Amino acid sequence: MKKILVLMASSVVFGCAEVQKAEVPKDKEQKIVQVGEETSMKLLKTLKGALMDAMQKGGPDEAVEVCSKKAMALTSQIEKETGYSVKRTTFNYRNPANAPDKYEAEALRYFEEGIKNGQMPKYYVQAINENGKVMYRYYKPLKVEGVCLTCHGDPNLMDKKLLEKIRALYPNDKAVGYKDGDFRGVVRVTIPADKI
Repeated sequence: MKKILVLMASSVVFGCAEVQKAEVPKDKEQKIVQVGEETSMKLLKTLKGALMDAMQKGGPDEAVEVCSKKAMALTSQIEKETGYSVKRTTFNYRNPANAPDKYEAEALRYFEEGIKNGQMPKYYVQAINENGKVMYRYYKPLKVEGVCLTCHGDPNLMDKKLLEKIRALYPNDKAVGYKDGDFRGVVRVTIPADKI
């Protein structure tokens, strides 16, 4: 019995990826920021364009459809075009697929701390070593704009049918209650070290 437990324990230890934080080389930070900013802006322009088109065609109902059915596909499209992994994440996510991992949570706390101290940082950079392979992560902060409040504002002020639709699509929705200018979350761009 002991041998089986030892084998099971060793397979669990060796079967899991070993991930550790690493140092970001100062001489590479500017290039990481440049690649991260370009990639995150490409994603944001693509998503905003799709949402604005949807709003013009069918209003907020159509925009919710874009978010629930097309946002992940558009993100995948940007990943294919750029060659970098991209994710939007926040503590107050609507889609559970956007929940932060521990390193993303660290970045979110960094921005929250900056805001508490009176200044929104422009970006955050990390280095992650996963099984000997270093990956850089660039984080761009997102702020709530007025148009976002249609679906992410005070639920008491939102259109009731729209709110019902959002709750049907996202029963565990945490992405409401925002005000114009609030910190919403981040776009994370992951860049392999060998591409910098």
